[in-house]
Amino acid sequence: MRKLLSVILLLVCVASSAPAQNMRSIFLNAPDAVFPLLTKNLRADMVDYVEAGMEAKITNRLDGVSVLKELADDYLLLAMTASSTMQLKLLPVVDDTIICMVKSVKAEAADSRVCFYDKEWNLLDSGELFAYPSISDFFTSATAECMDICDIYLVALALSADDNTLVAEYTMPAYMSSDDAKKVKPLLRKLVYRWNGERFVID
Repeated sequence: MRKLLSVILLLVCVASSAPAQNMRSIFLNAPDAVFPLLTKNLRADMVDYVEAGMEAKITNRLDGVSVLKELADDYLLLAMTASSTMQLKLLPVVDDTIICMVKSVKAEAADSRVCFYDKEWNLLDSGELFAYPSISDFFTSATAECMDICDIYLVALALSADDNTLVAEYTMPAYMSSDDAKKVKPLLRKLVYRWNGERFVID
């Protein structure tokens, strides 16, 4: 019995001393399907460059350029191409963490989509974790004319490297005529969402 207790105690100690997953390990161990332009070896090269204090620029699988711009314990910013970015953030939930991913593409204006995974990269139900704002949510006040002008849903999302917030910005004015943009821009606001341990809510 004493021997069995010693073995159990040893196993508990080993388990408790195992390092928690950080963004580095999450990024390196992701399935290739999550980063189709970056093999695991390419991702490892990027991490090595960052840790050596060098620019983490590599040639991706389509012979384009990808750059790992920022890597912290709980945050990652990746310029996948010249016109697309990916942000990852580790968010705390009860006794665990999940991965929030924001993918953005930009021409004249940026547009983003968000999704969530567990630490094994199983896709979670995003609708339970974040509700996309409506166009009207971005207006401090708006006339019928302004709402008629804003007939396309283009929203840029940005995760914070410093805290568990997400900022949403309506970006369609970049496609408007200068006259229409002058009418709309003064009425717009950015929306700040804060992670409450269960979902993103308006701050």
